[in-house]
Amino acid sequence: MKISLLTDCPKHNLALMKLSTYHKKAGDQVKLNMPLWPADYRYGSYIFENGIRFGDQERGGIGARPKVRLPEDIEKLMPDYTLFNVDHSLGYTFRDCYRKCPFCKVPLLPQNLLHHSIWEFHEKRFDTIELLNNNTFFDTLWEYTFKEIYKAKLKIIEHGMDLRMLDDHKAWWIKRLMWKNEPKFAWDQMKDEKKITEGIKLLQKHKIEGTIYVLMGFNTTFEQDLYRCEIINSMGSKPFPMLYKPTKELRRFRRMIYLRYYSKYKSIKEAWKDYKRGRRK
Repeated sequence: MKISLLTDCPKHNLALMKLSTYHKKAGDQVKLNMPLWPADYRYGSYIFENGIRFGDQERGGIGARPKVRLPEDIEKLMPDYTLFNVDHSLGYTFRDCYRKCPFCKVPLLPQNLLHHSIWEFHEKRFDTIELLNNNTFFDTLWEYTFKEIYKAKLKIIEHGMDLRMLDDHKAWWIKRLMWKNEPKFAWDQMKDEKKITEGIKLLQKHKIEGTIYVLMGFNTTFEQDLYRCEIINSMGSKPFPMLYKPTKELRRFRRMIYLRYYSKYKSIKEAWKDYKRGRRK
């Protein structure tokens, strides 16, 4: 059979990588993102709600049908790392997050409380592993994951750990692991300021250089967005704006932060005033 796999994911799609493994084992021919190819069967997996859709017979993904799951026998398969141009392993050791944040789509996904070993998806030829977990620290066995990664001497990529759940022991492990890039965290809502700043103090204590995502344009004012970036910067971490509803002002502010224009100033507020006026230090 000719199997067509379709997605709008810019980097990789784990579900399609497992479907590719399944069909290649069955002797099928598999092609990615070739919608005009005369395939016998098409799968689509999408992350964006309003993207282009093609004539797929089965469709899933958080942007299309978030409740759709792979059959268990396919879910257990090793991903096909040749399908996308990736140079590291990727997968989930724990999928769920219990926060139910109003801006997040993770609560729409089917509940999955199982812990998984990295060896269910890690290939030994890679020296780096990417955890796709939505909240690693909600996994009661999170330390087993970190131990496996440490013992295998792997570099780690993680898309955002929960500062509100950080303690000395977790911070000790974060410092101990080898990171492909800086470890990532998030400050999404103003109401979490106390817990977030306590978490950042732990990063300082353990000498962890982290990047902290700052959700902007959801339920905060620009002044509150700037304030959070200011606090993060003053405590030795790097703010990283994430725009929920982009505006011209937010895009410009984000550009200033990405360029680290503020590093020459005493405060981000001062830097922003000059940046808006087109001044340069």
